[in-house]
Amino acid sequence: MAQNLLYILTEGSHDAAFLYRILKANGLKREEKKINEYPNYLANFFLKDLSLSDVDSVNIQEARTRFMPQYVMVKDTNYVIIYTVGGDSSLKRKELLQRLNDLNEPDEDQIQALPDTTISVLYCLDADDKGYEQRAKEVLEECQEVFKKASFDPIPDFSQFPVLEDIKIGLYVFKEGETDSGNLEDVIIPLMRQDNDDIFGEAEKFLSIHTSCNLFKEKLTYDESGTVLLKVNKVKYSHKKSLVGTVGQLQKSGMTNTVCIAQTDYLNQEKILANDVCKQIFTTIKKVLV
Repeated sequence: MAQNLLYILTEGSHDAAFLYRILKANGLKREEKKINEYPNYLANFFLKDLSLSDVDSVNIQEARTRFMPQYVMVKDTNYVIIYTVGGDSSLKRKELLQRLNDLNEPDEDQIQALPDTTISVLYCLDADDKGYEQRAKEVLEECQEVFKKASFDPIPDFSQFPVLEDIKIGLYVFKEGETDSGNLEDVIIPLMRQDNDDIFGEAEKFLSIHTSCNLFKEKLTYDESGTVLLKVNKVKYSHKKSLVGTVGQLQKSGMTNTVCIAQTDYLNQEKILANDVCKQIFTTIKKVLV
């Protein structure tokens, strides 16, 4: 039977959790099998990814998410495999992309995808202050390093999943509204806050009067919005992430922001299916589903 594999590469577990909620709301189911219960080529890919990875060189926390996907979602013959591969450092993304490309190489020593298997990759990145065009250039540079036999347009239209050596490559960038900057929190906070404005308002008040409790508070400087301008000990305070974490504790005590995004009812099916950004994200994903 033909299989369709979509690998989504996200910057962090928060992004992966949000995409999980969108896919779940649109009818995909989370697959929680043991590795050896997946189709052979997929199970072998997971195991090969572990065996080829230099586990000794990373810490335990990173190893938990670096070498295995955070979510595997399935619908009919579609597998959507969501990885967290870090932010601006492209090394992990290129490693995974290279291993996917190896599936198409006629090499007896490599795992081979079935002849009727389609492979796609979707980058999901924050715009930050770089914007869509710069992110697209970064994806292009990574692809040029991996797909050495492919021919490239000067700036490929990654919204249409151009095919590079039999693998479709796409890009979605999280932005704030109609601007060309922003990040995941600029998308999820308005959605979570919808119908919960009183809770978020009180959380905002709490955060505004407790800046004196911040770690290294005597060394922190703020802008007008309350965002820390100076990194201290490589730690940066994010008001938006703190806001998500604060309201999350009301439903999932002691849990992380990732759990809050994945499990609380600040996000629900009704809101996700009605939200323009969520619809845009799923429309992008549907371009490579069958």
